[in-house]
Amino acid sequence: MTKLDLSINAIVKNMVTNDIFLATSLNRGYVNLSAVARDLKPIIEGRFGQMVNIDAIVSALKRNRDLSRKYDGKVLDALAQTNIHLLTSVTKFVLPANRNEKIFRDIYDLKLQGAIYISTGMEFSTVIIEDRNINAFAEIARRSSVDRKSGLAVIVVKSPVSMIETPGYLMALYSKLAFSGINIEETTNSYTDAIIVVREKDSSEAFMAIHDLIEYARETSADKR
Repeated sequence: MTKLDLSINAIVKNMVTNDIFLATSLNRGYVNLSAVARDLKPIIEGRFGQMVNIDAIVSALKRNRDLSRKYDGKVLDALAQTNIHLLTSVTKFVLPANRNEKIFRDIYDLKLQGAIYISTGMEFSTVIIEDRNINAFAEIARRSSVDRKSGLAVIVVKSPVSMIETPGYLMALYSKLAFSGINIEETTNSYTDAIIVVREKDSSEAFMAIHDLIEYARETSADKR
């Protein structure tokens, strides 16, 4: 095997490992390898930085079609029990983390209506609120905000408790969005909830991408019964 073939194989292996649709379909022989190779060709060329041969991609798919992760079944079972909700018209504010205590107290005192999501890091905290609360939040934003981005939407993925001990569950969600060409603006977890922020213009496509993944998992899990 040439160095080029090894490089293509490594890229294909990574794609198969991180795409539960592709991994399951290859493993069960559901797909036409040449058709899949044609779909993957521009993605692989973009990552590799040069033109690649369809036959090389087909060969890599054949080598990796028996690639099975021990948690595939668990991922599908967890996804089958998942529900999603979409919230549009939200804005993200980035605030300095060294003022968290006062900022969080001020936010609590506002008694904002609807959803509010907060995630913290070493230097900055992110606050995501519905646009209807922006006027009430304006003073806090004026005093503390270092960045602001509007035109966003939140996808709340409500998962079963089993998700916590299921390797690959969150990767399946993120990979599905990545292969759909959707950029994740922000993401955080709260026990069994995954909060995924995307641009509002991508929200419908992002929602349907995850919805399709969940429906696929439900159908696949039902077939095993």
